Amino acid sequence: MVFREIGKRIQQAREESGLTQVELAVRLGCTQSALSNYELGKRRLHLNLLNEIAQVLNKPLDYFMESPVEDEKGEVARLLVDPQRYFLTACLFYVNLYNT
Repeated sequence: MVFREIGKRIQQAREESGLTQVELAVRLGCTQSALSNYELGKRRLHLNLLNEIAQVLNKPLDYFMESPVEDEKGEVARLLVDPQRYFLTACLFYVNLYNT
């Protein structure tokens, strides 16, 4: 479930960047079919690859870990949805901290 949601965010960010799956896959050093499986949530992502995707797509790591939620005014807020996602966000924070 979590990987499917992360995959949707990868696809959304890729499309916002104007990249095809082939173009992003080349930048990441993977195949188009592997990237497709990441976007569909059929293949697990390692944190270092998600970090690389975030850098290529110019998005913060937590962009991939959050879900948009509308508040009572119809404004979109981003909230962490579950403990598993919180754990992954904490891991990403430390990976990012270690890499800087």
